[in-house]
Formats: sequence, C-alpha cells, structure tokens
Amino acid sequence: MTTQTARLAVQERTVMRKKVSTLRRQGITPIHLYGPGIESQVFQVDTQLLRKTLSVVGYNRPVEVAPDGSSETHLAFVREIQFHPLTIEVVHVDFLRVDMTKKTRVDVPVELVGESPAVRVHGGSMIQAMYTVAVEAVPMEIPAIVSVDVSGIDTFDKNIHVRDLEVAQGVTIVTDGDQMVAHVAAPVNAAALDEEETAAAAPEEAAEPERVDADDSADGDAASDN
Repeated sequence: MTTQTARLAVQERTVMRKKVSTLRRQGITPIHLYGPGIESQVFQVDTQLLRKTLSVVGYNRPVEVAPDGSSETHLAFVREIQFHPLTIEVVHVDFLRVDMTKKTRVDVPVELVGESPAVRVHGGSMIQAMYTVAVEAVPMEIPAIVSVDVSGIDTFDKNIHVRDLEVAQGVTIVTDGDQMVAHVAAPVNAAALDEEETAAAAPEEAAEPERVDADDSADGDAASDN
C-alpha cells in the first residue's frame, strides 16, 4: 500500500540563533532541512500547521516540505523534535530529506489486533514486548503501522516473534526475527497465593524442649559425685 504524503508549506527563515524566540512568540516555529542532494537549509512554519502535521506523520511517514515561492519540494522524514523543557511545546524540528527511489530505514509502530483465547478463555494477560520494528523500503512504500493478529495465541506457551510479522512486498523487516513481539502471561493462582502468604505470616512453632526424666537426672548427679 502506497503511503499518503502530508504537505507542509514552509517559508524561508532569516532570523537566527537567539532571535528565533521572537518567531515563537508570533506562532512560528523554526525548522531545519538537510540530507543527500541538498545543502542544509533553514525554514520557518506556522506552529499550528506544524503540530497538525506532526500528529499525522510521526517519525515514520514522509512529509513533502514545500518552500513558498519555489517549484521544488523535498520528501523528508522527521528526524528530531525539540521540546521546551517546561511547557513541552515544540520549539524546533529537523527534517531529513530522502531520495524517493532509494530504500530508507525507519522504525514503524507495531499494533496488536484481534483477541487471544488465552486471555479471553483462560484469563491470561497480553504482554506486548515490542512496540516498533525497523523496516526498509522506498519512502512511499513504508507502512504507517505493522499489525499482527493475536487471535492465534490460544495457550500460554505460544508467542509471536518478529519473524511472524507480515508486511507488503517491497518492505523488509530488519529487526532480529527471534525477538519476541507478544505473549500471554498465565494468571496468578489466587488461592495458592493466599496459602503462601498465610504460611509466610504464621509464626513458627516453638521447638519442644527436650524432656529429662527424674531417673536420668538422678543418675547424672550420681555420676558427678563420683
């Protein structure tokens, strides 16, 4: 499935360094575009438009960076987002330009779909051990998400590994295939747990003192007199 591309209209930026704080107060965010085939370039973009775009593309979907007044656009991926340490507002974004004809590697989210009988019937807990996988593909073929059906996990000894994930032709998963993606943990036996806790909380029985008969005591005293 071909990935849909978001378009981000940007403007040339002349304000640099500490003066960019003035831009931010005006609702404008500075961005940086770099990558093969172009010189490093700086732009600025409407903050609200940038937020909307970032919420759609994340780090694994291409963005068409379109400078105003230019017929040339750049296909790019978000590479770094800088946030204000106090307000968590986006203060700067780096975009990496890519070649549309060459494969690139990005991390793609993993989504669990379906219902596991080991959870529904046997009361287990679904554990997702991996939330992203690295894939390689040409930019327009990179999936937005990799979905995996967990309805086949009907016992606690069944697991899903990276090698079990399915992607479209032309997309290659480069994460180690032996890594676990998801499994179902067996429920804790509440009755057994209560018994263990009761046993741990109960005081140990006092050891019974050794019994000494009167005759034995007398024999011991006689021996000491000798």
